[in-house]
Amino acid sequence: MAAPFINLRIRDACVSDAALLVAAQRAIARIPGRLASQPHELSEAAMAERIARLSGSQQGAFVVIEADGEIRGHALLDPLKLAVTSHVVDLTIAVHEGAQGQGLGQRLLAHLIAWARAQPTIERIELRVRSANTPAIQLYKKMGFIEEGRMVKRIKIGPQAYLDDVVMALWVGD
Repeated sequence: MAAPFINLRIRDACVSDAALLVAAQRAIARIPGRLASQPHELSEAAMAERIARLSGSQQGAFVVIEADGEIRGHALLDPLKLAVTSHVVDLTIAVHEGAQGQGLGQRLLAHLIAWARAQPTIERIELRVRSANTPAIQLYKKMGFIEEGRMVKRIKIGPQAYLDDVVMALWVGD
């Protein structure tokens, strides 16, 4: 394990962060089983739009974690659109390459769980994680998420090579 980072700070993402965040996601997406997206499917414009849409929202959030003055990860809670699921947010966390295994994902997750609990309209956090991403699954379980199901062979990573998507959730409502 590398030396731990110092001077950690979580802040709201800015539209000006979009290029760096997309580059980080593209690097992560090159490793089969980490992200569902392929590198070419990730765009700076879509990232900027998502940051702008969630900025200042009480229905969702987009944050980054800075360590030693550099962005080392990002996470978001994206609200579902239908009235019957308006109490639900979808979680995405990305710890950037070279920064995994140092507690940044746990800090991001704890921050977003606390934020969600403070929002009276948010009651449930959902996520999907690739079955091969055991460190992430262990973290989610440690933080109280429950496995609710498995989407078998949902992610195709090569000829006759598949991963399951594990569906997990955490109730944060009263």
